[in-house]
Amino acid sequence: MKYDKVTIIGVAICVLSFFGIMWMQSRRAMQLREMAAEQERLAQAQAATEAATQAQTAETTPAANAATPSENAPAVANPPAANTVAATPATDGQTVTPFGPDIPRPFMDANTLVSLQRGDEQIFRIDPALGGIVGVELLKYSKEKTKNPEDAVHVNLGNFDYPYMALNSRTMASLGLGAAKPETDVVKGDGFVEISRVNAAGDLKITERWSIESERSYEIDYTVSVTNLGTASREISNLMIDGGVLPHSVSGRKEDGGGAAYMPLDKNHATVIDPKTLLKLSENYAIVQNPNALEGEKLKSLERINKTLNGRVIWGGIHSKYFLMSIWNQGTEGFARFDAFGCNGTDDMGAKPGDRSRGKLLLNPANLEPGATTVWKLRGYAGPKDTELLHAMGNGMDGIMGMDRFFWGNFAWMGWISRMLLKCLVWFSKIIPGGSGYGWGVIALTVAVKLLFWPLSHKSTQSMRKMQELKPQLDAIKEKYRDDPRLMYEKQQELMKANNVSQLGGCLPMLFQIPVFFALFNTFRSAIELRHAGFLWAADLSMPDTVFAIGNIGINPLAILMGLTMVLQQKMTPSADAQQSRMMMFMSIFFIWIFYAMPSALTLYMTVNQLLSILQTYMGKRADKAKAPKAA
Repeated sequence: MKYDKVTIIGVAICVLSFFGIMWMQSRRAMQLREMAAEQERLAQAQAATEAATQAQTAETTPAANAATPSENAPAVANPPAANTVAATPATDGQTVTPFGPDIPRPFMDANTLVSLQRGDEQIFRIDPALGGIVGVELLKYSKEKTKNPEDAVHVNLGNFDYPYMALNSRTMASLGLGAAKPETDVVKGDGFVEISRVNAAGDLKITERWSIESERSYEIDYTVSVTNLGTASREISNLMIDGGVLPHSVSGRKEDGGGAAYMPLDKNHATVIDPKTLLKLSENYAIVQNPNALEGEKLKSLERINKTLNGRVIWGGIHSKYFLMSIWNQGTEGFARFDAFGCNGTDDMGAKPGDRSRGKLLLNPANLEPGATTVWKLRGYAGPKDTELLHAMGNGMDGIMGMDRFFWGNFAWMGWISRMLLKCLVWFSKIIPGGSGYGWGVIALTVAVKLLFWPLSHKSTQSMRKMQELKPQLDAIKEKYRDDPRLMYEKQQELMKANNVSQLGGCLPMLFQIPVFFALFNTFRSAIELRHAGFLWAADLSMPDTVFAIGNIGINPLAILMGLTMVLQQKMTPSADAQQSRMMMFMSIFFIWIFYAMPSALTLYMTVNQLLSILQTYMGKRADKAKAPKAA
């Protein structure tokens, strides 16, 4: 019985797939049991929730309508009472009914905004009437690549319709808050902006403060203070903080990535939600909030939401491929819940469903005695998905980038390898002069990795060459003992042992390189350093190197060259099995299709790696010829 390389890899994949399927099935069974136990409780809680909503609406709507807006800014738009779903204060292990989407803020005059600048990194633009950050201008990043830096348009995160680090419109309506008066309620100082408002009933004072206190880049502090001005104690609950809105692509380019992410309080790795899932969540939120929907439909939609978003979180955020807006609680209690969903783009984006990601975070409730004040201290990050910056936070936010991805799991050691390779890439790019530093850095990194694994690759090639030399004898044994597979296998093993050949000799060295390949893939896919970095004909190493298109098919030279070098290298590699050789040839062609839409940095690495493999094979053959005895 013969075990060639393809068989070994195939069996390994099957085994890994088997355990993966078993794990998924067991997890699904556990979820179904939890859902069955939870459904009855949800049915009971729904009636109580609707009753509480009606009571809350009757109490707060008149006060909200009585609030007088500023003449220079629009008032808070109160959502219809029928569309309001009250959130239950969270306790550990308890499901929290989500708020879901709500109506956007109306357009505002940009000239009324207050700016807060953090050095040469970013400018925060704050709405002085309703509060919240309605835009974050990143001064070191441009939307499009330009030849003249002065012509660059900076990346701007967030939008006026769904602000970042702001009291949600539903929360403001329930508290009876109107618009602030910029001349009396707004204070702008050195590195901070503060807005104080008293609700229409006169029994609550709410102060929001945005300040630049953190020494780490792209961070901003946000404090919400609530003071009880009344004569009776009061419970402050259902305070939702808007986490902003962000398109999946900030430049209109077709980019993979984006969505939302959060860190559960009881987990050690971030949960990442893709845009398609966010769009489905948005559809389920719409059913939950629809007053005409059947109760059964509402419960099913609520179950679907809570399967993805439920429980306390340390932080929550939304992101595109290269940029992130996140918020975390500086206390140890985290947030009661993180809600995320897809929403339509603005008119200039075509208003397509799910074009943007949006998030909201529910603060933990508090009881206030008369005259008492409670404070929630939050901190946010609005900037590039820089691996080093996110990893330095120490709260697992770098998990949003997937630098620790290895097959179906996430591992800290894989994240370490990816970060080390990225550091090497940045270092190589800095020592190579010119505007193509990152392209040459990719080549230098490829050469360094190839040299590191040269001994293993050489041993693999030697093993395959010896197997090819033994092929006639192995075939003879196969023919002689074809009626006795067990004896045939034993004889083949004896022959290979006598010649110091291992069947795994050609495969195991390749397996050791798989983690490095995954790390390189993670790096080239996620590194913002490669964004707008050009090399040769590739205008942007973070995108495919398309030079022109035939119809809807782009022509990517590096991907095509990669496939051709793989075919050539396969033809030069010795093989003891013709069927295996044909299979590997097919895989070489298949790789063109797999990598065709990958970032050109990755196809550049693969191409250079294959050229070095061809060189290694050629040098090995020349060395063998030199060692071979000359004919008399």
